[in-house]
Amino acid sequence: MMNCKSKDIEIPAQAHLSDRNIMIAVVSIAIVTFIGILSETALNIAYALLMNEFGISASVIQWLTTGYLLALSILLPLSPLFVRHFRTKTLFQAAVTIFTFGTLLCAFTLNFEMLFLGRIVQAIGTSISFPLMMNIILEKIPVARRGKCMGIVGLVTSFAPALGPTFGGFVIEWINWHWIFISMLPILVVSFILGSKYIPDIHSKEKKSIDYLSVLLSTIAFVGIVYGVSISDLGWSSPAVLSYIIMGGLSLAAFAYRQLRLAKPLIQVRVFSNSMFTIGACIVMISMMTVLAAGFVLPLYIQKSLGYASIAAALAMLPGAIVNGIMSPVAGKFYDKHGPRLLLFIGFLLLSITLLLFSFVSITLFELTIIYTVFMFGASMLAMPAQTNSLNQLPRQYYADGAAIMGTLQQVAGAVGTALASSLLTINSVKYSQSFSSVTADGIAQSIAFGTQQNFIVFLILSVIGLILTLFVRKNTISA
Repeated sequence: MMNCKSKDIEIPAQAHLSDRNIMIAVVSIAIVTFIGILSETALNIAYALLMNEFGISASVIQWLTTGYLLALSILLPLSPLFVRHFRTKTLFQAAVTIFTFGTLLCAFTLNFEMLFLGRIVQAIGTSISFPLMMNIILEKIPVARRGKCMGIVGLVTSFAPALGPTFGGFVIEWINWHWIFISMLPILVVSFILGSKYIPDIHSKEKKSIDYLSVLLSTIAFVGIVYGVSISDLGWSSPAVLSYIIMGGLSLAAFAYRQLRLAKPLIQVRVFSNSMFTIGACIVMISMMTVLAAGFVLPLYIQKSLGYASIAAALAMLPGAIVNGIMSPVAGKFYDKHGPRLLLFIGFLLLSITLLLFSFVSITLFELTIIYTVFMFGASMLAMPAQTNSLNQLPRQYYADGAAIMGTLQQVAGAVGTALASSLLTINSVKYSQSFSSVTADGIAQSIAFGTQQNFIVFLILSVIGLILTLFVRKNTISA
């Protein structure tokens, strides 16, 4: 009986150790995503400085963000090929090595072209690491505990946009912008060491041949869509904007059609036949678009309309981003116990209420800070629970495809949301400023305020659509 008792104790201990190792592995991969987001949000603060240093315009400097998102959008659909051809540990080591090389290029750059190249190389590393992280969670974490795991991942990645602007502002103020990237190198070394030790060496026996026409169609599709919305400041009716978006849309349709006809598709688009996966994907895209749009518009409103400095804008948004990060694991645990519907409903309800206030009420900096904190509290209940529930719907053989699709849609939604916010702000601000006989500082401030409010009305409509979609969500029925 003593032996039996000893075995009963050893089995849970071993299971606990395995869970701990898997979580360390997942966090070590999430660090790469964290640094990718941190470098992007921190670098945004340095844009004005970089424009002066390199002698370039705002439309050129924006490619440090657009190029990064564009590279991710092109490469993420290819990730199922990597997952099925290479061992997870090998992929992780390659991802961190590539990302580190890109970070070195950015840290010691001599000109804009070198900095841009470094951002693209970083995107290549992220395109490998993000789907890899999702695949390990789906392969190794039981359905009943995935929400908690995704919440911890959300905690790691959500702090990046929280810390980014403040971190970038202080680094620029006290040292110089190169240290945004130099300071990240030790963290990447730690990530590499932890991942190399703890990442399970998953290897799929399934092999996929590369259909180069699919790769070409996918590339044209996402280049067209992302580039089209990135130049939308020309006007949404501009022939150039419409041409790129139509080209991207037609290529995307052709890509999907070809995947349905191939015996071994590049990516399994049949996952969209699962209604819960499709609804979840829509919810993830709406939440990403709305959150990134708010993150783009509000700092401009604080600086251009309320008249505060950039560091004040960063600090005003910091509480909301911190709350979002802290709430991510809490939302994950709630999802494991109660499912996604209540979380998603409350999340979109809070988003809708705060967007309503942003749209129709004139607010001070203090009021903006409080409202944005509530906004991000609601946002913490959306992306990770919706993504977890959507991927849980899929059978094991579609895990890599589902993770790649979710990752791609998030990047495209982020690019579209930011571009849409920029376009709406510009168009409405210019339209309002035309009512003034002359350009004054007060007139510019009022124009930005008007453009900001009109912006949030559009995203309020999207949030209400998301609220309606939550009524159709149910928890997964597939067990792993």
